[in-house]
Amino acid sequence: ITKAKFHFLVHIPAYIQHFGPALLFSTEHFESFNHVFQLAAIYSNRQAPSRDTCNAFAMQDIVKHIVTGGFWVDPKTK
Repeated sequence: ITKAKFHFLVHIPAYIQHFGPALLFSTEHFESFNHVFQLAAIYSNRQAPSRDTCNAFAMQDIVKHIVTGGFWVDPKTK
């Protein structure tokens, strides 16, 4: 069971009129991603936290790409 946030409940009637039935109106997935941002910001030097967080996510994406068998094509050699 998930509980909706109270502020979100204020907007549900307008969303139902605009988008139709309120199916799958859950924010927990996106809000739980804040924890990932907090973990990435731990290693920040607090001078440029956005840059440090972006670099952490970019490195994770590179590692995920390589581990799953991805590669980059060299445009010179193809």
